[in-house]
Amino acid sequence: MSVPRSPRSRFYDGRIYARVLDPLLAGLHDRVAEHVEPTGRILDVGCGTGALVFRLASKAREVVGAELSPAMVAHARERLAERGLSNVSFVLGDVTTAFAGTEDGHFDLATMILVLHEMPDEARSSVLAEVARIARRVVCVDFHAPMPLNLAGLRNRFIELTAGSEHYRAFRSFQRAGGMGEVARASCLVFEPVRLLDAGTMAVGVVRR
Repeated sequence: MSVPRSPRSRFYDGRIYARVLDPLLAGLHDRVAEHVEPTGRILDVGCGTGALVFRLASKAREVVGAELSPAMVAHARERLAERGLSNVSFVLGDVTTAFAGTEDGHFDLATMILVLHEMPDEARSSVLAEVARIARRVVCVDFHAPMPLNLAGLRNRFIELTAGSEHYRAFRSFQRAGGMGEVARASCLVFEPVRLLDAGTMAVGVVRR
């Protein structure tokens, strides 16, 4: 089992992320939301500034965003105060400990959008296993491994590199490990590939226990 990660913000978290990266991810969030059926409870892991959480708020009785960055959660809560949504909340912390008391299958659905590739090797399997425990179904979107050497692949590599050396090392190790499917198998979970996006550089998959 990995050691729980402490909350930590990156230099671009919060308002910078919301202004620069959220617009770039809007199309991806729309695609995810389009394929989410109305349900009871949804958990968005690595929710960032809450963009997808707010997008899903009309589709569930309750939507919870979980995030390790204090700056992201602070910005998400500011946005929540502006919107006044009663079925949305945000949790700061590592999901392996923050939801330790949550019963199996508490959430009908969990989403993890471009989250696994950011984690250090030792965290991925335990995080995915815990999310698959508390959610009946986990929809993952992350970089396909191996990532093709096309224009989209070069763009994504450049973005990962500019996010910092630690971030880029995690991305490279995720690629070497074989991507989402291998992380799921290492956690003794079932991985169902769904489709490829962004010129084959991103993959969509469903993870179950």
